[in-house]
Amino acid sequence: MPGDVLRRLVLLAVVMGACGPALPEPESTGALVLRTRCAACHRLYAPGALTAEMWRVQVARMRPRFAERGMPWLTPGEEQALVDYLTRHAGRS
Repeated sequence: MPGDVLRRLVLLAVVMGACGPALPEPESTGALVLRTRCAACHRLYAPGALTAEMWRVQVARMRPRFAERGMPWLTPGEEQALVDYLTRHAGRS
């Protein structure tokens, strides 16, 4: 019985973790870039997890990481849409 409860809790944690955060404006270009280009390499982070300034720093940090991995960087339009989206929905502190 205790093993069954543990298995159910582990399954629930896996399912919940796989879902990721609900994104504001999920059909916007910025959300699409976040889901397809960013979350292709790492988990999806909620825009409210960081402040606007922190997001600008993080996006800038990713450009050389893409290059190190031989991956094409975002188009100028994708990058602008992503930064606009993240800063619009950023956390306050």
